[in-house]
Amino acid sequence: MPFRIHLAFALITALLLAITLRPDERHHYTFAKVQASAQELARQPFVPLPDILPPQLKKLSPAQEQGIFWKETYRLWRNKGLPFQVDFYHVSNEGHTSPQINTVDNGGAHLLAYSPAFFNFQNLSFQPPLPTNLGYAGFYLRYPINKPNSLDGFFSVLGSNYFRALAKDQVYGLSARALAINTGLDGKAEEFPEFKEWWLHEPAPNASEIVLDALLDSPSVTGAYGFKIHPGAVTSIDVHATLYFRQRVEWLGLAPFSSMYLYGENAPEHFGNFHPEIHDSDGLLINTSKGDWLWRPLGQAPLFQIYKFTDENPKGFGLIQRDRDFQHYQDMDLKYNVRPSAWVIPHGNWGKGSIVLAHHPSKDPNTDNVALFWHPDQIPNAGDRMDIDYTIEFYMNDANRPPLAYSNQTLIVCPAPPPPLLPPVGPIVGPPLQKNDTPPIPKPGDTTPVQFLVDFIGNGMDSLPANEPPHLYLHCDPPETILRESKVEKIGSDNAWRASFTIIPFKHHVPTELQCRLMQNTQSPADAKPLTEEWTYTWHQ
Repeated sequence: MPFRIHLAFALITALLLAITLRPDERHHYTFAKVQASAQELARQPFVPLPDILPPQLKKLSPAQEQGIFWKETYRLWRNKGLPFQVDFYHVSNEGHTSPQINTVDNGGAHLLAYSPAFFNFQNLSFQPPLPTNLGYAGFYLRYPINKPNSLDGFFSVLGSNYFRALAKDQVYGLSARALAINTGLDGKAEEFPEFKEWWLHEPAPNASEIVLDALLDSPSVTGAYGFKIHPGAVTSIDVHATLYFRQRVEWLGLAPFSSMYLYGENAPEHFGNFHPEIHDSDGLLINTSKGDWLWRPLGQAPLFQIYKFTDENPKGFGLIQRDRDFQHYQDMDLKYNVRPSAWVIPHGNWGKGSIVLAHHPSKDPNTDNVALFWHPDQIPNAGDRMDIDYTIEFYMNDANRPPLAYSNQTLIVCPAPPPPLLPPVGPIVGPPLQKNDTPPIPKPGDTTPVQFLVDFIGNGMDSLPANEPPHLYLHCDPPETILRESKVEKIGSDNAWRASFTIIPFKHHVPTELQCRLMQNTQSPADAKPLTEEWTYTWHQ
């Protein structure tokens, strides 16, 4: 009996690692072959991955589906004791297509075969039995990222072209994507490219990184993607992509993210939730080609919003979960306070384009309603090839992003209390006020005054004496916007500095663009250097 058990296990393991490539191809796997496959695929009509979910699985509830998991016994590379090991997702109502998955070692590329025996179905039984050729919906990588003796999941691939990653001590939050097409474009359906094949490179026994390759396909574009993944306190992913265009793509998004923002501090609507805040990311951070740092806090979207930040060869951008205080979320299970921030570092010449932020209204914390990507000005045509390289870093905190003081809170009071009829305090950029002039008094039916409180903290701000406040730079557009009651003061035990100001928007349904930052208090404001990042916001009334 022990011999038969050992033989059965050996046969299953052999099935899992079955070799399907022809002998003359086994020893010649290269990334160039993935590129060649993508180029050839672009010459052919697009064929989507089929829906392979059998009827027996379509009837399962979400709770039953979550009970189906990969057996640790069959974890890929477990029998070799490698530092990276892999579990696989079963096809389900969430993931009902199956990309081909291969492993790559010194012997070449090998197709991973499927068997229901590799999964624990938690006492579920199926009549008829499940097919033996289903394949996998995706996979997740394991590594001792938190403790030396614990293989924790830190990188997940499931559906379309999405992938998620974690740094040490984090839980999953926002998703990265390989490519975004027509995301946030009015009047045209979004196109979702899909990974149709993967190659998982077997790591060395002492490896601290792992390499994955993937073949991308969609109606408009194909692509070869190479990922070099380094897990740790910061999990970094080096991405190289070669794209081949079947047709002209007007609205292309490179290095995209999808995230969720339901509400934050002092939001007017909590949709019946008791948690003070619910979001995977609370702002957009940009490091421009000129070295400027811009922060755009996310807010509760009253309507679909899309913003473009134009640049040429940006130094970096990302969606950040800046608020790490558990008390601000009060969620023991979903742990929003330890969800990843994600930062893109472009390599090479990205040219002219825009960092695009798209934000949809949402009432559902399970729906990604925020998208971010780089949109190049140069539109690719049918037959074009595009190569792009970048690094994504998933992390908890980074004191050098930005190296200046940063905004840790934005509070909005609407309607604002009636401001005193006094000229603004400090150097203000905006509608000029002549000496001895008095701001006009709003008339009935005018737009409502709105007060903004923006707090800055960190990187030297706490050492500034309270009686020597920095100068406030403030700008608004349209220029007809009225500015009132601006001041800067030190607050709280954390030595934060608060910039407060009131605006009266120009007119209803005309967005007001706002920018502010704190500057050195010098004799010549023109020579003052910034102490903080630049806070930007769009107010809709």
